[in-house]
Amino acid sequence: MTEHDRICGSRCLGPMTFHAEMTGKYVTISQGGRLASRDASSFMDGLVFLSRAIKVNEKMCIQIESCSSRWDGALRIGFTNIMPNKRSIPPSSIPELSDTPGYCVLPVPVDLCVHSAEIHFWMNYAGMVLVEGITRERYYIKAKGLNLNKSLWVFFDLYGKTSTVRLLGSRRGSRTSCPDIASGINRLDSENQVSDSVLNEVLSKFSFSLTTHTLSSVINRNASSPLGSAPSVPSQRRQRLTSSTSYMSCRNSSIEDIDVESLLREFQQNHLSASEHVSVLVNRNRLLQSAKNAVSNCNFSWTKLPFVKFVGEEALDCGGPKREFLRLLMMEVQSSLGIFEGKPGHLFFTYDQMALEQHKYELAGKLIAWSLAHGGPGFKALDPCLYQLMCIQECPLTDFNWHLIPDADIQNKMQKILSCKRTTDLRRLQRDEGDWICECGVPGIYIIRDIPQIYSYVIRHYIYLRTSKMINQFTEGLNAYGQFWDLVKSYWAEFLPIFTNTHEPISRSSFRALFKIHWSKAMKREPEEKTIHYWELVLKMIEDKKTDLRFEELFAFITGADQVPPLGLPQKPSIHFYQPEKRGCRLPYANTCMMGLFLPRGVKSEAELHRMLLRAIRDSADFGRT
Repeated sequence: MTEHDRICGSRCLGPMTFHAEMTGKYVTISQGGRLASRDASSFMDGLVFLSRAIKVNEKMCIQIESCSSRWDGALRIGFTNIMPNKRSIPPSSIPELSDTPGYCVLPVPVDLCVHSAEIHFWMNYAGMVLVEGITRERYYIKAKGLNLNKSLWVFFDLYGKTSTVRLLGSRRGSRTSCPDIASGINRLDSENQVSDSVLNEVLSKFSFSLTTHTLSSVINRNASSPLGSAPSVPSQRRQRLTSSTSYMSCRNSSIEDIDVESLLREFQQNHLSASEHVSVLVNRNRLLQSAKNAVSNCNFSWTKLPFVKFVGEEALDCGGPKREFLRLLMMEVQSSLGIFEGKPGHLFFTYDQMALEQHKYELAGKLIAWSLAHGGPGFKALDPCLYQLMCIQECPLTDFNWHLIPDADIQNKMQKILSCKRTTDLRRLQRDEGDWICECGVPGIYIIRDIPQIYSYVIRHYIYLRTSKMINQFTEGLNAYGQFWDLVKSYWAEFLPIFTNTHEPISRSSFRALFKIHWSKAMKREPEEKTIHYWELVLKMIEDKKTDLRFEELFAFITGADQVPPLGLPQKPSIHFYQPEKRGCRLPYANTCMMGLFLPRGVKSEAELHRMLLRAIRDSADFGRT
């Protein structure tokens, strides 16, 4: 099994097929790996894995081909970080896999699994599995114990009524699985990408709606049912998670319209003025103050496109200076405003009444909304639990890592709570910390004996309720620019990678796929190929951590942004070549507006190119000074 088996170029996610060998004993794979059937004489031994790992937010589509009225129960879908092994495939996913660490199994409601029904499912960055079918209702379940930064394998349990399933394809943003699933033909354009007609054919399979529901009760009941009876999924009270149908104008379209890029594009269309600009003069040594001066100016309007000018630098803002400014600004908001505390990726709000009076929390919200609205990066720093609480979502805190709390005294108190194992420990806790726990909003400390519940209440108070005024001012700042926070709350899972450090890090393969190489004519091609060979070796050095250079640092040197922004880039970054001088050493250079990197032809070694790149990046931080 492979993680990446692409046949249509870098924009292809790879074929979406079943693995011919990773199946239960009653499963047959046919039609090029796209159809999986279980012998209807049994309701078990119907497990089958996909042939490759999938990605977070890769939205998959399947079709129920046949059902059997002989059995109860229906299809189950599972995710795991554990690479499948033919010798360890159990007869059923529940309870064999559902009770095994590293596996998440989701029983699909029987009313979705009818003949010819299409079912769509995916794992999002919030670690939730979402499923949608013919009822046009979306269900979810929290996937516990899975690492989203590792390979995700998908498996199906053709259980009970469900005997045959067909794979229709998958999509992640603008990337799709091999189009032959929709049309059987690899039709590619000049960029080695899927053609529009084939893409549209695949995308037509993805028709989604908005209502989100919970499957937690389904999996709990199914997991406790006896295997021999092939239990059906009972009808359960369905509870609405969010109500977002009234916010945007195109909510009755497909799920592909409900990704962050689409949401931000529509936000731009509704609020920004493409024809008006506002000048932003930036002093690198006082960047945060420069931004504050800009937004507080009486002539400032956040709806106008910012035109950034760095003091003492020659660059004209055709995109590069703006990307550089917004990237640095988000770093300054995290570190220099003095309203956040904690470890990187797990920041909490400080309890600072002076900062509240000075409206610093509001300023932070405004600057973040301004950045996102104009193609900049997100904040990517809040603790995920805090972010979910801010979005009025349920977040289990019994497993919260108290080491993340910045206050050493509070850490010690949390440790005391968790160390209670006996009645005498609880009495000691009540005597030593009872008054403080009462002040945290838990007056029942002298009655409650549920230690995890006490711990959860105190954590909620410290990271969220204690600083609620600060958080409210922060969200008011976000809402000051087009009610941006209301949009975030409505689509909190989609915005999770924008406000927390759960985004996918840049890998060597993803970094390479971003660039287009501009080759010269045949006479100069050989030295350029030599340079690219050593370029690839430098990228391997970065991947293997054999250098201090990072992909994010190299990407910022070329584009001004350290990662692809939520709104994407205006065009594909490119690599060009120049003729090195006979005397002296001309370093590689970049143009962040055109997002082009210029490398010398005929580099002599990997070490030489690495040394030149490192010097070019570290010694030329300003525009117009390379």
